[in-house]
Amino acid sequence: MMNMMLFVLVVFICEGVLSFPSRVVNQDFNKSRNALIALKMNLSETVDTLETDVKNTLTTLKSNMKDVDGKILQLVENDFKARQWEKHNGHCYYFGTERVNWFTSERKCREIGGYIVKIDDSSENSWVATKRPDKNTHYWIGLTDVVEGQFRWSYDQSPMTYKKWYSGWGSKGTGHNCVMYSYPNDKWLDYTCMSPCFYICESNFCY
Repeated sequence: MMNMMLFVLVVFICEGVLSFPSRVVNQDFNKSRNALIALKMNLSETVDTLETDVKNTLTTLKSNMKDVDGKILQLVENDFKARQWEKHNGHCYYFGTERVNWFTSERKCREIGGYIVKIDDSSENSWVATKRPDKNTHYWIGLTDVVEGQFRWSYDQSPMTYKKWYSGWGSKGTGHNCVMYSYPNDKWLDYTCMSPCFYICESNFCY
């Protein structure tokens, strides 16, 4: 009888000892799982918040960009009006009355939203020549022959098709690579690019 009771006691103790680690492991597992669930919920909330913030920021940026675009267009329009651009056949022309070299002329035209004038035909050539404020001086136009004899327009690098050379002044040699109006007529001169002259700008947009 004593042996039987001793056996039962030993079995009870062994079961208790063996089951203790299992309970501890289960408790730790549950804690870890709960922590991961909480972390997942926090991450989900954070992602939702970030998405909302990004959407709001993009909406604000779009609105600001529209305002900026509107202000830029208004400034360009005001600048066009202030500079007294002349309208002709859907284009606008500005006659610069400061004496600069050809390269500076091209830069100044770009700075005010245009390009150094490109003459496409006799009608445009006659109109531009007639509109020049000063008929007793030269004006740069956007034609060059950096490769001697191969004249191209600075605006789009297209080759010259229409031309109106002053007799003996077309393709004058490697030292003459830029083209100007001669005075007082509407004919052109191939001249040295660094010479100080007035200039003519053109724009495809008119107000």
